[in-house]
Amino acid sequence: MLIVEDETIIRQGLKVLLEKVFGGFQVAEAKSGEEGLSLIRQRLPHLIITDIRMGGLDGFSFISKVRQVTEDIPIIILSGHSDFEYARTAIRYGVTDYLLKPVNRTELSETISKLFNTREIEHYDTSKQFQKVLHYIDDHLSKEMTLKHIAEYVDLHPQYIGQLFRTELNQTFTEYVTEERLKRAKKLLKETQLKVYEVAQLSGYKSPKHFMTMFKQEVGMTPVQYRKFS
Repeated sequence: MLIVEDETIIRQGLKVLLEKVFGGFQVAEAKSGEEGLSLIRQRLPHLIITDIRMGGLDGFSFISKVRQVTEDIPIIILSGHSDFEYARTAIRYGVTDYLLKPVNRTELSETISKLFNTREIEHYDTSKQFQKVLHYIDDHLSKEMTLKHIAEYVDLHPQYIGQLFRTELNQTFTEYVTEERLKRAKKLLKETQLKVYEVAQLSGYKSPKHFMTMFKQEVGMTPVQYRKFS
């Protein structure tokens, strides 16, 4: 979870509440919208709890930027204001829930419990989408491939797909594709009599020279040596 709140006492109180009282949650803290965005770019949280009125990037501006990355992260707003316009704006930004300060423990607990019961179903859907991404990569290893290509195929934001690789596989998109291309190259070198330049092409490398450099760097021997000694 990520808590974005500029008031230290409230932010730390929520962290203790979620980690120690409710239990089972790992909570990251951000004292501003800018800091929150920085943390999100490193790793997507399962839930964001954010204040509205903060110095610098206010809550709604922060949420707007989050929604440019992904529309899937549930967001709970905390506010000291019960103004209808706030609630209406929150709905427009796809906010999951809107809670008033001071935070009511029972209300927060019920909101999160209901949310994660729903998210279990959504996570299953996300896993299916991610499998679709992996199948696409496997089917297109011999071709030029970017996150933009994949995003258009599965109808997800490129940055969100990149984050999925980190959360699901603890790898970047580039690391995964490189690994899969090398696996294919090894298989072709061992099981076929294809020329090295043909193996390079079928593994997604336009330049045989680049392929040989990459292969030796990652495997510790040239493609010819690998075929001979493996």
